Amino acid sequence: MKTRILAFAAAALLVMATLLAGCVREDARLLEPQAAFELIGQNSGRNDFLILDVRTPGEFRQGYIAGAVLLDYYRPDFRERFASLDRNTTILTYCHSGSRSSSVLALADKLGFKRVFDLRGGIVDWKRAGLPLVRDGAAPKPPA
Repeated sequence: MKTRILAFAAAALLVMATLLAGCVREDARLLEPQAAFELIGQNSGRNDFLILDVRTPGEFRQGYIAGAVLLDYYRPDFRERFASLDRNTTILTYCHSGSRSSSVLALADKLGFKRVFDLRGGIVDWKRAGLPLVRDGAAPKPPA
């Protein structure tokens, strides 16, 4: 009887572990800094590619990824401005540490965007990986 109970418990644990493993999938749209850098390189100069910085203007002026445009996540009209972007554009979004940009990824899903990627760990992990930043203090450029 004890052996049966243990076998049943082991089988139940195995089933639960299998089910949970299926629920915890890695989202391929969350890019490590090096993969994001490669995506930028592959799409350099394309009109259908956008690097979208969703930090504040002050954060932007402290350093940004070359070619990025700013759409401040905290602006009251952020959702409307984001929704007006071309849904066929490939977008790489980032913020300071990944929190705001992950919310943008969820919003993109709701709005029907097809090719939106998020820089995992934001600009913090980008810098930690030793990747280049523009630090010219320039005024941020909004999306077209």
